[in-house]
Amino acid sequence: MTRLSAAEIDSQLTKPHVAHLVSIRPDGRPHVAPVWYARDGGRVWVMTGSGTAKARNITNNPAVSLSIAAPGRPYWYIVLEGIASLTKDNMESMVKNICTLYDGPVRGAEFARELLTEEDMVLIDIRIERVISWQDDD
Repeated sequence: MTRLSAAEIDSQLTKPHVAHLVSIRPDGRPHVAPVWYARDGGRVWVMTGSGTAKARNITNNPAVSLSIAAPGRPYWYIVLEGIASLTKDNMESMVKNICTLYDGPVRGAEFARELLTEEDMVLIDIRIERVISWQDDD
């Protein structure tokens, strides 16, 4: 059992893995939600509706964790801990970038248009403060 190298972490975080965002409910219980994300240096961006539990939780408590793990062997995981804020800055381009990463250029662009037209979207801007990683040695 070892940690991933910085290059391995960078490589995995550019791929379209479904991540799990953990935020804290007002009563202190954790809330976990599967999300799509994009990383840009020391920040991670997640798109969500403005009325979602994760958006409300972040308004009350900005501490979050994002967990990304391999679905099968070889097993590895990366946990990003940080401070989140909600923004609408660069909304259109970021939503399109995230949707294109996960759904490809055609379907991703269509899905981004749908989201931006039908939903009151916000971006969760996570400033990464700590990175935890592990990989199976087998």
